[in-house]
Amino acid sequence: MPNSDMYQNLLEETKTYVQTRYDLLRIEFMEKASRIIAFFLLAFIIVGCLLGAFVYFSLALVIWLSAFFESIIIAICVVGIALLFVGWLLYLLRKSLFVNPIVRQLNKIMFSNPKTKEK
Repeated sequence: MPNSDMYQNLLEETKTYVQTRYDLLRIEFMEKASRIIAFFLLAFIIVGCLLGAFVYFSLALVIWLSAFFESIIIAICVVGIALLFVGWLLYLLRKSLFVNPIVRQLNKIMFSNPKTKEK
């Protein structure tokens, strides 16, 4: 019967180990999920602020150019053409400006070693 107690003890230890590993996995998942959510929330806030400033400065540029060209319609057209050009450049550079940094940051979050400290 000593073998039965030994097997029972081994079974209990194994259950405890599996439960501990499961809890550790859940904690690591929650940490990574919260870091990803924080990353996207921060990006959303920054993009929102930049868009607000962009609209404000675009309107300021239209008003300034309307005084220079003496026509608000021409100023709007000039700013519109400039914005189309900037949009075209952003489209051409979308991978190097947006996609690659986002993928790199997500890879850093998802595949970081939990034993190393963050800088």
